[in-house]
Amino acid sequence: MSSSEPPPPGQEPPYGQQPPGGEPPYGQQPPPGPYGQQPPPGPYGQEPPYGQQPYGQMPPPPGGYDYQGGPVLGGSGRRFLARCVDFLVYLAFSCAIGFAFVGTDTDNVNFGKEWAAGAVATVLYFLYEGFMLNNNGQTLGKMATKIKVVRVADGGSVQGSPAWTRAGVFALPLIAPCIGFVFFVVNCLWHLWDQPWQQCLHDKSAHTTVIRI
Repeated sequence: MSSSEPPPPGQEPPYGQQPPGGEPPYGQQPPPGPYGQQPPPGPYGQEPPYGQQPYGQMPPPPGGYDYQGGPVLGGSGRRFLARCVDFLVYLAFSCAIGFAFVGTDTDNVNFGKEWAAGAVATVLYFLYEGFMLNNNGQTLGKMATKIKVVRVADGGSVQGSPAWTRAGVFALPLIAPCIGFVFFVVNCLWHLWDQPWQQCLHDKSAHTTVIRI
């Protein structure tokens, strides 16, 4: 009987030989493919094609940027210096509003006036931050340190809702005494351990990140 002919009905094929078109004998592995390679895996557990993101993985970096060799994330140092510059803007608002609410006599000022002055200054800073980001993705501090806020999804402009959402989550919690300041500190430090895009909480809420330009 030729080895290529199937065995008569009811007769098992010789040991180690796989019946044509059937499964290998129980307990045996399928024969290797060409050059000792195993046959390709099935749909379950199969690796995604090259360049394709598996389900549930984060989307690609903004605009397809290669952070190792092209436009890079803003970095903690530049972002801190930018906030220092912008803090001077907030300080200017605070001094102007404080003078309007309290005047020059600071010896007998009640908590209500102090809180109101701080709240108005915070709202003005929110408007400053939102307007600047809506304009070109940069505050004065970010212009000075050459960084810019972009959308995470495609590296595009944050004009519109992302700009105002980011500004609101950053600035407006400061209106709430004590707990607002705690949130502000945690928010600003969040990018130190966030991966892969070093986002603060206000970045996450607006789906933005900061890059160098």
